[in-house]
Amino acid sequence: MVRVVLGLGSNIGSRLNYLRKAVKGICLLPGFDFLALSGIYETEPWGFKEQNKFLNCILVCSCRLEPEEAIRALRKVEKETGRKMRGKWRKREIDIDILFYGNRIVNKSGLVIPHPELAKRNFVLKPLAQLAPGLAHPVLKRSMEYLNNHTTDKNKVYLYSEKL
Repeated sequence: MVRVVLGLGSNIGSRLNYLRKAVKGICLLPGFDFLALSGIYETEPWGFKEQNKFLNCILVCSCRLEPEEAIRALRKVEKETGRKMRGKWRKREIDIDILFYGNRIVNKSGLVIPHPELAKRNFVLKPLAQLAPGLAHPVLKRSMEYLNNHTTDKNKVYLYSEKL
């Protein structure tokens, strides 16, 4: 069993419902057990700016799958939740990223863990710092609280009023 930290985001349609459906789908996956969920944050889009705001959250699970098996299972949840493939940084019904897989470092085609852009993105750092401020990045050797407080990302991130 390893602790897996997932980032979820949606900026199309009923964003909150997409997040709800994805969290439920992940928690029902064989090999995944729910541990914690951050608050929901509304965030400016990152990368391609001319699109709707995102709702983002962090889900922590214990996982019995290897990283490659886990990402395949998560892609299946994305598809079942309604994700349609569009270009990079474009609108999406749901996006699920593996941010951390315990302290493991994975660098394979199509799968890089820890997520390579994590330390540059407020929409990930803010909920991570709320949920697990002392969690250390296995490459950068800095806590989520430190990374959140020292990011250069200027995008606004607000705690959303509704809960999952």
